[in-house]
Amino acid sequence: MKHVAIIGILGLMALCSCSVKEDRSDCPCWLTVDLSETNGAYVQLKAWCPAPVFSESIPRSQRDDFHEYRVPRGQVRLSAYREAPGLFLEGEVLSITEGSQMDSLFASTTQVNTDAEFAHETIRLHKNFSTVSVIFKDEENGRPADCRLDVSGTVAGIDVQTLAPVPGRFSCTAEEPLEGGFAFRVPRQMDADLNAALYSHDGSLMESYPVGWLIQQAGFDWNKTDLSDVEILVDTPTATFTITVKEWDGPVSFSVTI
Repeated sequence: MKHVAIIGILGLMALCSCSVKEDRSDCPCWLTVDLSETNGAYVQLKAWCPAPVFSESIPRSQRDDFHEYRVPRGQVRLSAYREAPGLFLEGEVLSITEGSQMDSLFASTTQVNTDAEFAHETIRLHKNFSTVSVIFKDEENGRPADCRLDVSGTVAGIDVQTLAPVPGRFSCTAEEPLEGGFAFRVPRQMDADLNAALYSHDGSLMESYPVGWLIQQAGFDWNKTDLSDVEILVDTPTATFTITVKEWDGPVSFSVTI
């Protein structure tokens, strides 16, 4: 009986040893996604490897900070974005409705190494839009009376996987902020093809402005993780523009007059 017991123990040890040494490369990875730094916002999570792995909407009122997902081993692309009612999802593109300005999109994307049993990723959302203000120096109240500013561009969406700009027709009418002038939001740009046209109350074109080119001359970086905002001061009598770049996470960074 003593001999049998020894064999049983040795057999159990062999089984344990086998389970440790077996090839686990085909086993899934458990990915924990940490949302504690998203300030309780409604968040959409999407993952690919490279085919879609999961997609989940996490409402503000029904969420925990930690969410666990079973994903393939290897490299998983993980994207997250905060609710943006002004954008609509078309396949893997967040599209801007023609005639509307860009929504206030906060999003992130990262490549997660899931070549292990467990992986962890903390989501930090970043500013993926820029607010452009156009102020008129020569007008008594800032904005010319009874005018509108129409904006056009060549970026109409954002790739959900990469957050890269997607080509398309962009157009909107700028808002009229309380301090005078105009303001509008635009997505991350690919080039300097952003333009604005000032129209009188009867629809006559008064002036046109190469907004994209002006921003480019100021050294604006469209590849920054958190996009800055821009103010363009128009001095009509002298035909000059003062472009001020305002960092999202700090004071004004620089200003240039053209």
